[in-house]
Amino acid sequence: MTVNNKCCCWCYQSLADLCSSQTLFPVIMGSEAPKEKVDAAVDDLNQTLNLLEAKFLQNKPFIIGDKISLADLVAIVEIMQPVGSGLDVFQGRPKLIAWRERVKKEVGEKLFDEAHELIMKMSSMSQKIQNSGDLEKLKPKFQKLFI
Repeated sequence: MTVNNKCCCWCYQSLADLCSSQTLFPVIMGSEAPKEKVDAAVDDLNQTLNLLEAKFLQNKPFIIGDKISLADLVAIVEIMQPVGSGLDVFQGRPKLIAWRERVKKEVGEKLFDEAHELIMKMSSMSQKIQNSGDLEKLKPKFQKLFI
C-alpha cells in the first residue's frame, strides 16, 4: 500500500465518526449525541492527528515529502470537517498548523477558502437540513451507530 493510500485510509473513519456525532446526530435525531460517543470520537481523532504528525508528516513539509500531493489534499479536507463543526483540531498542534499553512499556500488562499466554504458553514446549515423530510430515513442508522 502506498503512503498516499495509507494516509487516506487512516484519517477517514475517526473524522467521519466525530463529524457524524457532533454535526449530523443533533440535526437528524433532534438531540445531542451521547457524551461517551462524542468523547470516544474525540479521543480517536486525537490519536489520528498524532499519527499524522508522527508517522506521515514527521519533519517533512508535506505528507509524502517536499511537494504537495493528493495525500495532503485529501487529509486537509478531512481534517477541516471537525473545524466546521466547531472543534479546533489545530489548537496546540504547531506542526499541524504549519502544514495546513503550507497546503494553503500551495493551493492558493482563495481556492483553499472556497474549497472549505461549505464545511465552515456546516453548523449554520443544520436548520436547512432539519427542514428536509429525508432525515427520517437516516434515524435508524444513527440510532444503531450512537445509541
